[in-house]
Amino acid sequence: MPLSTPLTQQRPILPFTLLLTSLTALYLLVFWPTLQSMELIWRHSETYMHGYLIAPISLWLLYRQRQQLSRLQPEPTVLPAILALPLLLIWLLAYSININFVSQFAAVFYLQLLIWSLLGHRFMRYCWFPIGFLIFLVPFGEAANPVLQQITADLVVAMLQLINMPVYRDGLYLHTASAVFEVAVACSGLNFLLSSLVLSCLFAYLHYHRLYKAVLFIALVLLLSILANGIRAFLLVVIGEKSQMAYGFGADHYYYGWLVFFIVMFCSFWLGAKFSDDNPAQVAEVPVATSHSFKLAAIALVLPLSLAGLLSKTLPAVATPETAARLFSSVPPPETRAPWGIQFYDGLSRDHWQSAEGIEFFYATYANRQQQGDLITWHNTLFNLEHWSIRHARREGTLLQSYGVLELVNPQGQVREVQFWYQLGSYQTNSRVMFKLLQLKFLWLQRHEAAEVFAVSSMQPEPLSRQQQLEQARHTLQQTIANER
Repeated sequence: MPLSTPLTQQRPILPFTLLLTSLTALYLLVFWPTLQSMELIWRHSETYMHGYLIAPISLWLLYRQRQQLSRLQPEPTVLPAILALPLLLIWLLAYSININFVSQFAAVFYLQLLIWSLLGHRFMRYCWFPIGFLIFLVPFGEAANPVLQQITADLVVAMLQLINMPVYRDGLYLHTASAVFEVAVACSGLNFLLSSLVLSCLFAYLHYHRLYKAVLFIALVLLLSILANGIRAFLLVVIGEKSQMAYGFGADHYYYGWLVFFIVMFCSFWLGAKFSDDNPAQVAEVPVATSHSFKLAAIALVLPLSLAGLLSKTLPAVATPETAARLFSSVPPPETRAPWGIQFYDGLSRDHWQSAEGIEFFYATYANRQQQGDLITWHNTLFNLEHWSIRHARREGTLLQSYGVLELVNPQGQVREVQFWYQLGSYQTNSRVMFKLLQLKFLWLQRHEAAEVFAVSSMQPEPLSRQQQLEQARHTLQQTIANER
């Protein structure tokens, strides 16, 4: 009897095939809503369209190593399955209150650990990058938009000053002699940055096996991407200014941006290839798993995943009406409001009206968990992002009894103030994170109070007068809704 199991010896394939088939079906059944939410973002945002390419690239990376992988046999192991248990809990909690960002990361991390547990340490050590590359399936990075917008505006102003072109900056609006330019969300360069990150990681894996070289290359590409986006925005301002806005915007704005991105990536890859390493493929030798490990891994994967799936199906979800109801029949319909642009989709009820003094009121209610839609989500906005930008933002009050104050400015220099807050039961906050935690608490305590959003806004010229009016309007709105109840 041999003392060790050679690599060429094959384990019976039927138990592993059954386990692989069962886990694949179970994973898709449990995480399908989360996977759908990721695909929906890929489909509707050009920033994340690269998500469609991530899985094919990972499969291609595995295919190019097919000769080496043919020497390996699946060796399920229990350690990654144990590490995946907290991810199931995180996913379940995030899914229950529609925090897509967290639930999507948890779903992908769980998939990576599932593959590791199914195929074993040797496979993962050899194919860690194709599996790790799947993290780019998750649409992340939008939180960096405000910072990137500020960096882009700083770069544009600095470059304009270098060529002695007069410019006045008001938040994200750049006033030149003949036009006003906005460093909008689309100008932040996030799409360039994420595409650069994906491509630079792939390039570094294919060309370097020294870690410091890979890290330096990725950091260099990201810095060049940010700088190139600033140069792109600067050139657009110069072209628009010199041509009296005849060139540089419209469809050519889109193509010009990707041309700059192509040039930056071409130069980065050309330079990076000069320092590439030989990267010979070696199969890592590790102990072969035992049948005991196989059984433990199967139990540790199948049972918790099944339990998470069952719990997710028992979560309550209120049916969402096709059209949100109106609470106040005496106020003008939303179509007659001033162009403030607050928008909250779905929901149970929604009212938006303007007083004779020019103060706007907004109020909407949501179930704590709905079949469709949620109060805190990416497409619910407190103002029209295309027409306004935030000059100042602050919080008044304590975290659980607070309201937010936004001072907005538009390209014409008009200033609008918005006071808003989210409410659940007796808790009132302007923090989206805190409100989500409150929703989680109420959901698992089976408390069914409605989730509410309140907002008042005014464009009065004197800031002090406007603030006093809005404070009075805020109390008026609360009292009006309390009376309706």
